[in-house]
Amino acid sequence: MKNQAKDEKLEDIVTDLDPPYETMEDLKVGRLLDQYGIPFFYQQATIVYDQGKNEMWYPTFTLLTYDGLVIDCVRDGAQGPQNTMPQRKQVYDRNQIPAVVLNPEDLNKPNWGRLLYDKVRQTYRQHAEQMGYAPSHDYDADRQPLDPTRYSGAPTRQ
Repeated sequence: MKNQAKDEKLEDIVTDLDPPYETMEDLKVGRLLDQYGIPFFYQQATIVYDQGKNEMWYPTFTLLTYDGLVIDCVRDGAQGPQNTMPQRKQVYDRNQIPAVVLNPEDLNKPNWGRLLYDKVRQTYRQHAEQMGYAPSHDYDADRQPLDPTRYSGAPTRQ
C-alpha cells in the first residue's frame, strides 16, 4: 500500500509537468521522448509552403536536437488531403523538414517505442546526408537503452 501511494504521488508530479496533451497517443509519445531524454516542443508552430502559399502547421512534436525533426501524429477522422500521411510527409520533404509521420495504428504495434526511436534516428541521418553534413555529436552513443521492465510505453494514468 505504501509503494502504491508513492507511485500515485510520483505519477501526479509527472503529470503536472506534462504539456496539455490532446490525445493519449500524444501522451505516449511525449513520455517516450522523455524516457529517452530527447527534449521537444509540443505543437510548435511551423510554417510550410504548400500549393503555392505559406501555411501554419502545428506538428505534434518538434525535436530541435535532431535538426528540427518533427513527429506528426495524424489524427483519426482528420479531414482534407493535407491530413493524410503520404501528403503530409511530401509537404515536409518539399520544405526540407525531416519528419516522421505516424497514424494511431503505429502506436499500437508491439515494441512501438523502439520502432519509433529507430525511425527518428534513420530520418535524422538521411536528412543530414541530404543536407551534406554530419552531426557534430552522436547523441545515440550517450543514450542508454530503455529498460522494458521500467517502461511499457503505455501511460498509467488517464
